[in-house]
Amino acid sequence: MNALHIEFDLPSLLATQAGFDAKNATAEVRRMLALFLYEHQRLSLSKALEMAEISYWEFAELNRQLGIPIRYTQQELEEDMNRLVHV
Repeated sequence: MNALHIEFDLPSLLATQAGFDAKNATAEVRRMLALFLYEHQRLSLSKALEMAEISYWEFAELNRQLGIPIRYTQQELEEDMNRLVHV
């Protein structure tokens, strides 16, 4: 799989305030970016789940905690149904 590697420095104070620590910072930043892009309609639900590398239920709970509504379009339902047929 092709991937874009992104690396940046996060000041320790900001990381601590955001609740990150050295062992979970990458996963947490990945989840927060997926949530942000989903909320701003830059990613579909399925792509946000893929980016966040978490289950639908974990993602739904994070959205609930942050007050982000889950959008699920007819097209996404059809895509999910097609994937299930081909499993």
